[in-house]
Amino acid sequence: MNIEKILVNVEAEADHQYLLEKTLRLAEASGARVELFRCCYNASLRNSYLFDKEGLLRAEHRFMNQAETELEVLAEQLEAEGVDVDFDVCWDRHHADSLVRKVLRYQPDIMVHQIEKHSRLGHFLFAQSDWQLIRECPVPLMLVKEHSWSDGGHVAATVDPFHECDSPAVLDSHILNWSAAMAQQLEGEMRVMHCFNVLPHSAIFDEHVVADFENMQVKVRREHIRALDTLLEPYGLNTDSSRVNLLEGPPHRKMLEYVEDHHVDLLVMGAVARGVFDRLMVGSTIERILDSIHCDIMVVKGPDFECHVSES
Repeated sequence: MNIEKILVNVEAEADHQYLLEKTLRLAEASGARVELFRCCYNASLRNSYLFDKEGLLRAEHRFMNQAETELEVLAEQLEAEGVDVDFDVCWDRHHADSLVRKVLRYQPDIMVHQIEKHSRLGHFLFAQSDWQLIRECPVPLMLVKEHSWSDGGHVAATVDPFHECDSPAVLDSHILNWSAAMAQQLEGEMRVMHCFNVLPHSAIFDEHVVADFENMQVKVRREHIRALDTLLEPYGLNTDSSRVNLLEGPPHRKMLEYVEDHHVDLLVMGAVARGVFDRLMVGSTIERILDSIHCDIMVVKGPDFECHVSES
């Protein structure tokens, strides 16, 4: 999982301190080239009756030139640290689509996207375009929040050998490979976690199963240990390792606790294609934790993921 090109989405009127800080750290560690990108659009300008067609085009160009000037200032900061940087802007009202099209053109290894801070303390605002980007971005998408990484970055891979998709082992291996690569870039260690739930006692109506509920729980846990050991064998890890945790309980709650307990800087998660239309759907777990989890998240798709946004 070599990182040679990093695409960074730079939103207008945002504090870019942590975005640039993390981009710099990744670029210095990997030697990757960085491209700063901004999608410009102003509805008030577009809907104004003050311009004819040519006047509107000139106004849009001035708007984009101002964005280029702002990106140039940020690029100079990275260049001063020895990073190879370029920048690009476009005019498009469909923000997420334009970002995905840029990914298809530029072919980066990862994309870095900053999440906006919400008015509630400790929470973040996820716009519709953020969710679309999470669903459609064909390369690993790093969702950056307003905090610094620790000196030895703590990276955690969350895997599920039992999740419902055609080839779960392929996606989980992809998650583990990217987690290992990010841990290497951050000069930290990779941890692995897997959450599972046993049916509650009240949900079981078979009297024979109820009578043997405790043994059933042991059997379920043993099956998860077996599957996780098989998945981790190529990485020299197993469930006996101190860097591997098998947690029982609601995944969204256990993940939040895990991130806090182990001071995780970056949580690597997978997203799978489901449904009649085979669209990438953000699972209930990732939707429930994104707003409140106190770490950055990298969303990884399987190698067979098909983007539904046209390049043109």
